[in-house]
Amino acid sequence: MVKIMHIADVHLDSPFAMRSPSQAERCKTELRGAFTSAIMFARAQSIGIVLISGDLFDGEYVTPDTRDLLIEAFASAPECRFFICPGNHDPLTPNSVYKSAAFPSNVHIFGETAECVEIPEQNLAIYGRAYTARHQISSPLADFHDLNKSKINILVCHGEVDVPMSEYGPISKKEIADSGFDYIALGHIHRNSGVQKEGNTYWCYPGCLQGRGFDETGVKGVMVGFVDKGSCDLRLMEVARRRFEERTVELNASMDKYGAIDYIKSQLKDLPLETELRLTLTGEIAGGVLINASDIGSCTLIDKTVPKTDYTALEKSGTLKGVFYTKMKEKLDLLEVGSPEYDTVLEAMKIGLAALADRIIEIPDAEERQ
Repeated sequence: MVKIMHIADVHLDSPFAMRSPSQAERCKTELRGAFTSAIMFARAQSIGIVLISGDLFDGEYVTPDTRDLLIEAFASAPECRFFICPGNHDPLTPNSVYKSAAFPSNVHIFGETAECVEIPEQNLAIYGRAYTARHQISSPLADFHDLNKSKINILVCHGEVDVPMSEYGPISKKEIADSGFDYIALGHIHRNSGVQKEGNTYWCYPGCLQGRGFDETGVKGVMVGFVDKGSCDLRLMEVARRRFEERTVELNASMDKYGAIDYIKSQLKDLPLETELRLTLTGEIAGGVLINASDIGSCTLIDKTVPKTDYTALEKSGTLKGVFYTKMKEKLDLLEVGSPEYDTVLEAMKIGLAALADRIIEIPDAEERQ
């Protein structure tokens, strides 16, 4: 039995291009902190084998500071052995940091051809092969055959499972089942897969180390646990400080402003302090109730609530608000419910009615809508 940590898709020095310069720098610093926290945890828990399945950094943007941080982090844990398989974002090219930097002796970077590193005292064999370019159309499992079945055999690789035409190391589940490996430590997919099994082979994507936006929501981290012949017990451990989450809270017209705020906060109390939240409010609210992001705390607020209104009376009122409602309703009646055009007109109606009632709605910008 061997105790391992499995890391993938850290993306150190990711550019965070959609952020302001100060926000981008903060995100980069937090990402570095999450990685060093993972190494500190490995030391504290006496985890002797750390597998890094590609995209440790973004090769086009990696800085000397990050290179030095990696070397220092690895050197700080001499009792750990690190096995790195370069992926599509950090391929093993002639100018790669993997070739130019002097990594400590406890770090093994897999090369251009299939390799095996044996650790006799643990009856362990660790295999891997690096990406040498941004794309790889062959399977990462293709070059590994005739494994010693008496050993615990682990493959560290970067690829996509069940995507036959992938340009990023396509892997079939049949290949996994036929491979003879006890565990395949995968990278490339940023969502945690949990431990899966094909035939007698266990495999897993740990997901990215820390979310970088609202397309990477939820708990992120590393897989930690034990691998043996015929068994695999790995659990996801969160090491990141910041988490991205999306939540929807439905309100009702019986709530006043403070009742609505208290209810919203009660639905969010499980979130850690460092959560970056995109909150959508839905439902019907009293016409005078206006909730802004500052009422909730730090979040991006998308207000899809509808003020409670007697629309029949409004339509007959002859007021500017009534005329506006009538004209917008005529447009809606010509559109298919749920279509993009319908949603756009409905949102315009809501914003217009709110403005005519001196109720200003905060509208997310284009980045926040993504």
